Amino acid sequence: MNAIQNLLDCRTPAQCLKTLVMFLISLLINVLIIRFLWNTALVKHITILKPASTLLDTLLLAVSMSLVLGIPR
Repeated sequence: MNAIQNLLDCRTPAQCLKTLVMFLISLLINVLIIRFLWNTALVKHITILKPASTLLDTLLLAVSMSLVLGIPR
């Protein structure tokens, strides 16, 4: 949420672009880490879970987990 607020508060186009790129990089890293942990740890130990096959599946998983767990403020 802080990244979105920073994007709304930017003053110059360069600052907006920098904030947007940092947000997208952190989102991509988060998605890759969640996919790795989901497929290597959770799927092995909880038999009803299926592996995440695409990055879109993982992105939706990350969004749903943040909604369920609550967004930190």
